[in-house]
Amino acid sequence: MERVLFAVLKAKRAYAKVRPMLGDGSSVLIGLHVTTTFLRLGSNLILTRLLAPEVYGIVGIVTSVSYILTMVSDMGLRAYVTRHPTADERVIQTIWTVRLLRNLVLATIMFLGAGVFAQLYAAPEVTGAIRIASALFLVDAMASMSFLTGERDRRVIRISVISFIRFLFITAVTIGMAVILRNYWAVIISMFAGSLFTVFSSHMLLPGHPVRLRFDVKSAIDLWKFSRFVIPASMISIVLTQTDKFVIANFFPLAELGKFMLATTGVVALNALVSEYIMKVFYPNFAQAVRANADNLLRLYYDPRTRVTLMLAFGIGGLIGGGELVVRLLLNDLYLGTGFYISILCLQPLARLSTAPAEVALISKGFIRASLTANVLRLIWVACAGTAAYFLWGPLAVVIAMCLTEVALLPFFLWNQHRHRIFGPWDELKIAGVAVAGFWIGWAFNALAIWLVAAGYLPSF
Repeated sequence: MERVLFAVLKAKRAYAKVRPMLGDGSSVLIGLHVTTTFLRLGSNLILTRLLAPEVYGIVGIVTSVSYILTMVSDMGLRAYVTRHPTADERVIQTIWTVRLLRNLVLATIMFLGAGVFAQLYAAPEVTGAIRIASALFLVDAMASMSFLTGERDRRVIRISVISFIRFLFITAVTIGMAVILRNYWAVIISMFAGSLFTVFSSHMLLPGHPVRLRFDVKSAIDLWKFSRFVIPASMISIVLTQTDKFVIANFFPLAELGKFMLATTGVVALNALVSEYIMKVFYPNFAQAVRANADNLLRLYYDPRTRVTLMLAFGIGGLIGGGELVVRLLLNDLYLGTGFYISILCLQPLARLSTAPAEVALISKGFIRASLTANVLRLIWVACAGTAAYFLWGPLAVVIAMCLTEVALLPFFLWNQHRHRIFGPWDELKIAGVAVAGFWIGWAFNALAIWLVAAGYLPSF
């Protein structure tokens, strides 16, 4: 026991020495996400040789149903906790109670409506998987609120490390189950493993208020005042994020949906990187600066994230230009065609490098309707551009129009940034220029690889 205590004490001392060198935690966040991306590519190398494309289609339908139900009842708890003046025990326990009740309702709806949901996606064979996955809502409800309060308290490093360990655990379970089962149940089981890990880590690895049933009327009313703008925005998000999957599921074979979902999985990692950096690093710091009435908010808006943003813009631009090359290098012949989806889907995280920080910055400055207004504009774009694309070019054009939604929103956010004096034209142009450079480099490598294969210098891959 003494040796264990000594080792723990030694580790804490070592961490205390290293911690000041890590700054706001953005370097750790980026480093772990980059590592996660490469490990995810490696796991896909294995899983795509164990699982057929149809598996990703089935899992995609299950996750889409779960996502739709979650967004219908989304109250913006993450943003609410981050911007709350105190976020004390009374507030946090009330939020936890509200979330528990919500998840119980969602689990019931998903279980009883599994057959209807499967028919909507023209895939009745997925009914059983949807019904089993409904229990995930019950598991997730048991987690504490420590991840949200941890983000508010800027515990970026600890949360990032826990998330990375969670990813490693899920990956190991997925591969292990895929070797044994060779079907979509391997992924469903790993989803449960991930939820259980989240519950454990939220209680044991992060400090937070104790979990307790509590309903403070004042806190609940304040949450509703905030959520009344978030809920409509979240419901609109359902249309914005699920229409493309619905179109592919109903107009193309399940295997094609699987290719799209596999591409989506990779791009989701990029979206997550952008969102996590904005929510865990940029948003808490900028919100604190606004609360403190700090001077020169324009530079506080751009300077802390310039290096990270330009690095991401270059990498995402490279994927847009070289998506096909990535697939040829990493996957087998069954997944050819996934590269096209990677390229068009990457337009979203690229645009979010500008729109995501703008959205949370506007909320910090009191423009709470920013998310709702933006989502209404996104919905108008999808309705108009998607309808025109379908009748002019067909179902696939609808997917392309959906991928351009965030790009179409750039003028709205840039204009509101200008109104609130946090708009730097040169800063935004640098992001676009670096992305274009990345695109041409990715395209050139892809073209070179195709030429080398055609000339016989490289084997076909």
